[in-house]
Amino acid sequence: MRQEILKNLGYSAESTADSKTIQLIDRAIEEIRSISDFKYIHAYYDSPLDFMMQNETYLEYLKKSNGFLLCATTLGIQVDRYTKRLQINDMQYAVIFDAAASIYLERKADEYECTLPYRNISWRFCPGYSGTPLADNITIAQLLKAEKIGISFTETNLMIPMKSMIGIVKIGGDSRKSCKGCIINDNCNYRKRGTTCYKN
Repeated sequence: MRQEILKNLGYSAESTADSKTIQLIDRAIEEIRSISDFKYIHAYYDSPLDFMMQNETYLEYLKKSNGFLLCATTLGIQVDRYTKRLQINDMQYAVIFDAAASIYLERKADEYECTLPYRNISWRFCPGYSGTPLADNITIAQLLKAEKIGISFTETNLMIPMKSMIGIVKIGGDSRKSCKGCIINDNCNYRKRGTTCYKN
């Protein structure tokens, strides 16, 4: 997880980070484990929904799949509250903590999805990728009743808690992550830094 957080922060490798940064990352991981309240909700569908049919990007992602999951997941409001306190008192650590929380949420969601009774689960496609509307987060949240796990939205469609994630996970087809097949390849910040979002 440490290496993924370093990538999120813009480091090309662990060896390029100073010892203080490494220590702060390790501290952040432990604190997030302590205060987070990870929750995940999902539902299975066997054919594209109306909002997907209106956007070719979703249909491209779902090609050759055997259905898909809509999912919503969060680390809970305590992580947000702690981040805001850090932004007042320790901005350097706040940046590291925020990056660590994002990666921690991704990792926990990955681990949870591995426990589900589906074979060949793919990577999550989240509204906002490749020009898809952020408002689709609200559509998915309504379908899942994501308020059950504490997720709500601001007037500008931002999720509360901020460390929450809503997405689509296809089942079947090519589930491997690669830059070649990625729909946000041309605008990827990781590629601009000469790295990838996944383990090579």
